[in-house]
Amino acid sequence: MKHFQKILIANRGEIAVRILKTAQKFGVQVLAVYAAEDAASKHVELADQAILLEGDELQETYLNQDKLISIALDHGAQAIHPGYGFLSENAGFAEKVEQAGLAFIGATPAQIRLMGEKRQAIAFVERLGVPIIPGKRASVDELIQLAPELDLPILVKASGGGGGKGMEVVHDLAQLPKALKQAQRLALQYFGNDELLIEKYLSVARHIEVQVLGDGSGKAVHLFERECSIQRRYQKLIEEAPASSISENTKKKLYEAALTIVRAIEYRGAGTIEFLVDEQENFYFLEMNTRLQVEHPVTELITGIDLVEWQLRIALGEQLSLQQHQLTANGHAIELRVCAEDPTNQFMPTSGHIHDLIEPESARWDSFLTTGFHLSSNYDSLLGKLIVHGQSRAEVLEQMRQSVDSLFVGGVKTNQQFLKMVLAQPAFNQNQISTRWLEESLPALLREEEMEGEKRPVAELLVGYLLHHFYRPNSTDRATSWTEMGYWRFQQKFQVKLEEEWHAIEVSPKANSWQMSWGNQLFQVVPKQWKSSSIQFSLNDKDIVIFISEEAGLSRIQYLSQLYSLRSNHVANQVQLQRKAVVVGETKSDRVVADLFGKVVDVLVKPGDVLQKGQTLLVIESMKSEFTIQSPANAVVKTIHVSKGHLVQDKELLVDLES
Repeated sequence: MKHFQKILIANRGEIAVRILKTAQKFGVQVLAVYAAEDAASKHVELADQAILLEGDELQETYLNQDKLISIALDHGAQAIHPGYGFLSENAGFAEKVEQAGLAFIGATPAQIRLMGEKRQAIAFVERLGVPIIPGKRASVDELIQLAPELDLPILVKASGGGGGKGMEVVHDLAQLPKALKQAQRLALQYFGNDELLIEKYLSVARHIEVQVLGDGSGKAVHLFERECSIQRRYQKLIEEAPASSISENTKKKLYEAALTIVRAIEYRGAGTIEFLVDEQENFYFLEMNTRLQVEHPVTELITGIDLVEWQLRIALGEQLSLQQHQLTANGHAIELRVCAEDPTNQFMPTSGHIHDLIEPESARWDSFLTTGFHLSSNYDSLLGKLIVHGQSRAEVLEQMRQSVDSLFVGGVKTNQQFLKMVLAQPAFNQNQISTRWLEESLPALLREEEMEGEKRPVAELLVGYLLHHFYRPNSTDRATSWTEMGYWRFQQKFQVKLEEEWHAIEVSPKANSWQMSWGNQLFQVVPKQWKSSSIQFSLNDKDIVIFISEEAGLSRIQYLSQLYSLRSNHVANQVQLQRKAVVVGETKSDRVVADLFGKVVDVLVKPGDVLQKGQTLLVIESMKSEFTIQSPANAVVKTIHVSKGHLVQDKELLVDLES
């Protein structure tokens, strides 16, 4: 394979690392770019050369087209790979890259422009005979007039983008003007294009997509399909390949439709044709993504094809040598998107420094994280992707459950436990799902997660805590001063607080084990391995693995994907003095404090406004999602401490209320 000497990756996060690894495997030097908050990212560490993008806003860094092209030219790159998101489907950027004499590793500007605007893309594929969802494409005022011609519910969509941004479901025509206004604002914010369309909403459908490769001369192949129906707010959480939920006959029709589209435009590069498939297996064109998808690894694992390698080859002008009859789908693969968010708190994004990172041995982990990395609110909450491949879906599901439990991202709350619960649902295991299934199941799933959090495995957590703080061998780099002093020799009674409850434990050291008593129960403990932040031990002959990290004044233990907080006055930096509560009088005010970080995009109240409990005060954008801050009680607005555009820090005071 001939190759570029050097390419610039105009992206960040796990996709920058993914592209980098393939490029370097074939002897291509990688020029990385990074914003200041990404200085500790793995793609910066692994790149042959990394250039800082100065500035605080995305328009100054990863979206600064002229700066990116200038860096590529100044440092000897011959091509730019845009990854996904950011500028990957920006036809103007692709044109600028090629006008500068560089290769754009992706579709042609004309193809990006044609398929990137939904209204013209739908009109184009309709002329090819590919089924489309019934809908209306017009101005906002015209859409309001045309909406009664469609059966409710209807879906409002941004014409120039995807990822769920600017999408609103309307069940009552009276809601349409408000939904159009909201969708238009988000479309303009995220895509710089406020054009909208409305179409019939398929309430029970599957999201199936076909991976394609084309060499720009009309030759193209498909690499089978992926099931992407597990979504929340139109954002995919779990993807798998192949789709075992639809018939082989329907799959063939999807392949034919996808290849009809890519051959008609003589597509260049890797791309995805997305469809909705209803209960009767009627299918409808949804959109084409003229780039690499987040979920591309599941296709790579079942086909053995490196999609990034083929992107590089095609960008060099190489003809597609893959023959359709030679391509096979082997086994099954599933991908989970692990995000920094708290499902029990409205999926609020979470922040923090990564204290430690332990990757599962039985899964592929695509991520950009390094120890010490600090999460920024400027980007989405995706931390990485767990991908597992096996011979059958059942085998992969079992291996994935183990892999979720074996992943530890110390210092930040993740959605691991939530994902694990989804995997355990009978409907998911039996493949009785749709694009609405997760949203409809959320209340029950969140109640189940709260109940799981209350079922505390007390003995496992207490033993893990004590082993970590008092019995870790002196030879490890995490030995405590208590251990070095032989503290355990003269102190064998401990008081440990698990969440809000104190527990008394007595310990009797043996030759190679310990006997611990808690309540009226005795436990035989045999430590097996201390490794970084993990401890393996047996508890009454039951094998246990816990992960532990230190935060301000407490220890956080992850056990079976669930996080718990523990502390003890026997640990020097966790000592807390007893305080007596003092009642000064009847509370007259409430302070509304941020429980996330991000940017204020709208303030909906003013001082003096009379509020009802639950009324929205302001809207905060964090990690590319919007969250509403609501009044905790019937109250009157006293003082507003933030304004539109303000960058909010976690625990920052937002509004004072009088009740």
